[in-house]
Amino acid sequence: MNRETAKAEAGKILEQAAKLGADQALNFLNATVAHNYKLLSDDPVVKAEGPWLHTARGRTIFDGVSAYSAANLGHGHPLIKEALKGFLDAGYPTVLGRFMPDPWLALLGRKITQMTGFDQFLPANGGVEAPEAAIKLARRWAAREKGVLAPEIIFEDHCFHGRTLTVTQMFDEDDTTARAGFGPFAPGFVRVAFNDLKAIERAITPNTAAVFLEPIQGEGGINIPAAGYLSKVRALCREHNVLAIWDEIQTGWGRTGKLFCWEHEGEKARPDIMCMGKSASGGFAPVSGILANGALMSLFEPGSHGSTFGGSPLSSLLGVAALTAIELEKLPQQAAEKGAYVLQRLREISAKSPRIKEVRGQGLMLGIELTQDGPDGHEFTRRLLELGAIIKDTHHWVLRFTPPLVSTREELDFVLGLIEQVFTEKSRLNSGAFAKA
Repeated sequence: MNRETAKAEAGKILEQAAKLGADQALNFLNATVAHNYKLLSDDPVVKAEGPWLHTARGRTIFDGVSAYSAANLGHGHPLIKEALKGFLDAGYPTVLGRFMPDPWLALLGRKITQMTGFDQFLPANGGVEAPEAAIKLARRWAAREKGVLAPEIIFEDHCFHGRTLTVTQMFDEDDTTARAGFGPFAPGFVRVAFNDLKAIERAITPNTAAVFLEPIQGEGGINIPAAGYLSKVRALCREHNVLAIWDEIQTGWGRTGKLFCWEHEGEKARPDIMCMGKSASGGFAPVSGILANGALMSLFEPGSHGSTFGGSPLSSLLGVAALTAIELEKLPQQAAEKGAYVLQRLREISAKSPRIKEVRGQGLMLGIELTQDGPDGHEFTRRLLELGAIIKDTHHWVLRFTPPLVSTREELDFVLGLIEQVFTEKSRLNSGAFAKA
């Protein structure tokens, strides 16, 4: 296709989207796309910038979940946009067979290892591919280094590591929507209680390959373990010759006030394998992967693991640009400072609302747990969306507030004002009598 034809056809495609009305878009979505997600709104998002979403029906909404932390840098970060334009204009290949070297993966590998202190990086696409790779690496290590033929991975209640068949079994056992009908599940996984060091120690056997956990559970309800927990689990793993795997896909890249959440406890909490993803591309494309030392990574020889698009030139360029922006804008420091302010404000709101049981968080990863004597979190989510902010419920009784780390104090105050309005207004949402009526 010549350039003139390409421009003309591209214009037609863009025009189709611009002319597609809200109702027609919803009709197409409902008719042609699997319903594995329930839409929160009937108003399609047509533009986004920073923490703001703009809809087909003319609304402006604050993205208070940052697309599940994929948009830590906000939407359409200017540095990444400019890098992407230059990359495309220069004619670099967007994808290659991984048997061909390219400068962009080389730069991403150097950048990510320099920033994290790990020796090597294995690239992937969507977030769940990182836990899958980590599990494979731990199993191979156990087989080759310990001679274990049936390795076991210990995981925690209320965790979330994705939705592929391997990790689907890790949902809570009573979560029938996520689990029912997807068995039989792969063997070799052992469930223990959250934040229970003794439970982990009891579960370790000669067959144990790894302990696998989130430093803070996001989907589980912003569950924060006791101080020093990660370093104690890490020490336990060393004592029993077991690998420590931290899933930092949601907690990573500054979200909790450090580049990665384990850094709050220092080097003694550094895992053997770390899963990362989400905002590693600034929200422009799926970029994820695992990090480990060279000896561990050497267990993945050619042919043992792979990904067609993982580590592609395009995704690598986006990764380099996003990580550069995280450094230049000092996002971990921003999250720490803004998070302390937001947490204090939320606790002040909590003191005035009978429906808030607890507010908890670290950095800009915050949870508002509700009392169970009235409408659940979904009703608060709907009310907040009506007012102009997305703060998504999880596990029925917790509202997860994870705004873009680049949000200004004024923008955060705007959303805090909406939260205060919803939790202090006289309505059925805040009436303890509602559930008893």
